[in-house]
Amino acid sequence: MILLILISRRIVKPFLENYEKQKRFITDAGHELKTPLAIINADAEVLEMDIGENEWLKDIHSQTKHMAELTNNLIVLSRAEESGILTDITEFSLTDMTREAAGSYGTVAKAQNKSLKSDIDENVVIHGDEKAVRRLISILLDNAVKYSEEEGEISLSLKGGRRSVRLSVYNTTASIKKESLGSLFDRFYRTDSSRNSRTGGYGLGLSIAASTVKAHKGKISASTEDEKSLLITVTLPV
Repeated sequence: MILLILISRRIVKPFLENYEKQKRFITDAGHELKTPLAIINADAEVLEMDIGENEWLKDIHSQTKHMAELTNNLIVLSRAEESGILTDITEFSLTDMTREAAGSYGTVAKAQNKSLKSDIDENVVIHGDEKAVRRLISILLDNAVKYSEEEGEISLSLKGGRRSVRLSVYNTTASIKKESLGSLFDRFYRTDSSRNSRTGGYGLGLSIAASTVKAHKGKISASTEDEKSLLITVTLPV
């Protein structure tokens, strides 16, 4: 038995080391990419002041913005998978945080001719990484607004409990297959690549959300009753 354990460790060790190297590479490369992206964007702004706006400069601004978002998300995801991500644990009001996010994304939804309703319990307080949980809520709402159809419906729910709290985000959508639900939280997974190209999505947001929930020792799941709507439910310990 001891021999089997030792052999197993020797087999697994190279894979673990390779995985750690990959995470380190993503983080290092992400930081290295930030500077040239910032320079490209700044150069485009200088050119714009010199020759005025045109479609090529607008495209440069758009693509550097998307690349910067992708780079930041890769760094966040890499850090989220490292041990000790939750370095700043505090007690905070999830009620206030959720209500604030609902207000912000409600405005965004309205501008796109969509509706966002919320049902938020009072006095819901948790211990956690406040910045990470705020990002989690933003990811879920951003995903719901982006991928709901014209005149779509979005709802946000927060329910408190003695041992855990439940945060749910629902949105109607043109189509989502039940068999795709298990892959929603995978890196770079996109249910509709053509739609993601229009919205600027890279399939990293829900991966970051899942890593954040896992770091807080919670659970996240996705479901659909009619393949025309999506419900993402997050359970976090109090």
